[in-house]
Amino acid sequence: MPPLQVSAPPEFAGESGLWTPGQLLIGATASGLTTTFLAMAEFSSISVSFFRTIAKGKLEKIPGEGYRFTEINLATEVGVIPGEMKRRSGPWKAEKGCFISNSIRAVVHVEPTFVPVTKELAH
Repeated sequence: MPPLQVSAPPEFAGESGLWTPGQLLIGATASGLTTTFLAMAEFSSISVSFFRTIAKGKLEKIPGEGYRFTEINLATEVGVIPGEMKRRSGPWKAEKGCFISNSIRAVVHVEPTFVPVTKELAH
């Protein structure tokens, strides 16, 4: 793997402009859900035109524990052909099938929005 420069966030005396462990955790959760969803969609023969995610984490100071992420919210936008969402259930279970989100203590919320696309736009 290529080198990855990381730092604590500037709020914790880290260097600005570098990835933080928290950003990587949230990014891993988002990308884990994305790859799980896309694999399940392919297995279910559902054409996905696009899949976008906005990921946000909630960092809290927990008495007796210190700081930790308690929630990760993933707002997804998925482009699919109308009707395919209802006829197959596979990828809509990606939230439960993602081993990344299943491996962390934070609660992962997924808020999907399905955007209808024409067959010409689907690939």
